[in-house]
Amino acid sequence: MKRRLLILGILALSLAGPAPAQTNRPAPIDSPVVHQDRTVTFRVRAPLARKVELNGQFLKGNQAMLRDESGVWALTIGPVEPNLYPYHFVVDGTAVADPSNPDQFPNERFKSSLVDIPGTVPSLHANQSVPHGELVYGYYESTTLRRTRPLVVYTPPGYRSGDRKYPVLYLVSGTTDTEETWFRAGRANFILDNLIAQSKAVPMLVVMPYGNMMMGTPMPSSPQAAEMYQVFSDELLTGIIPHVEANYRVLADREHRALAGFSRGGGQSLFTAFKNPGLFAWVASYAAYLTPEVCEQRFPEMLAKPDDTNARLRLLWLGVGREDFLYPQARDFNRYLRDRKIRYTELITDGGHTWMNARHYLAETLVLFFR
Repeated sequence: MKRRLLILGILALSLAGPAPAQTNRPAPIDSPVVHQDRTVTFRVRAPLARKVELNGQFLKGNQAMLRDESGVWALTIGPVEPNLYPYHFVVDGTAVADPSNPDQFPNERFKSSLVDIPGTVPSLHANQSVPHGELVYGYYESTTLRRTRPLVVYTPPGYRSGDRKYPVLYLVSGTTDTEETWFRAGRANFILDNLIAQSKAVPMLVVMPYGNMMMGTPMPSSPQAAEMYQVFSDELLTGIIPHVEANYRVLADREHRALAGFSRGGGQSLFTAFKNPGLFAWVASYAAYLTPEVCEQRFPEMLAKPDDTNARLRLLWLGVGREDFLYPQARDFNRYLRDRKIRYTELITDGGHTWMNARHYLAETLVLFFR
């Protein structure tokens, strides 16, 4: 019996093959490292690279990194103004996310990394010690696009344990962004957590859909953009809103519905709200516009009866940065509405077409919705 067990043991070892060779894995790299003086050190291992640079929205152009004997490239920059920034490395001309940083910017294309530079006072987008809402990943069936579509829903603190109904904000992100971008890069959940804790915002649900209508990326000034906006309007009315109102405790009337978006999402929001004046009392556009041709062809009654339009819209909010590449058109759109006596609230800031500005605009409007 012992001889049989010995033979079986030898056979098992032979079938298992040789023991795996020990590999000398390099030590993990810590990157980015945010220092107390708001300087930041970035590192990446690329022993065969000839040139590595750092690119970030806290820099003007790429900055060269230095290589040590082990093949690790490093650079310390700053101090950097407190904010949440995207960045990436450029390795021999190729953009590369930071492999040591799990915090990434959701995008259909290249996914950059994110670094948060805290200030002396916690940022509004920071994860503070306050009651937190929940993020729920979900799907709905789109009859417009004939496919299953994703969305993320923020529910405020206390939603799960209560039975009250809440107002709802439909929050749309921009071109190449995903349904995750508004909370991962926009930090919409933390901003609202903090504003609710400060009694500055009404507790609400925030629905973050995927804004890509599978029609390419037409310029906002083109007729194709309006066609894409119309498809989004159909998608919101026939797919997203019915799904939300069937599955969440929301107040299902225009006074308790808001619609807002950044970039393409701002254009989609403006178009949908103007096209369906009975559905949304609160509308905000962050760095977007509609052309006069679209307004005159698609919403003639809105222009013809400005008093009725103003009475229906509790808030029409328009924000854009002076360095935004869409600033001239957005400014002209605001003037177009003003000349036609359509009432709106305007915020012109510094900065460009960035998520730093998008977060700023979101915070400005969250304190106004449903008041």
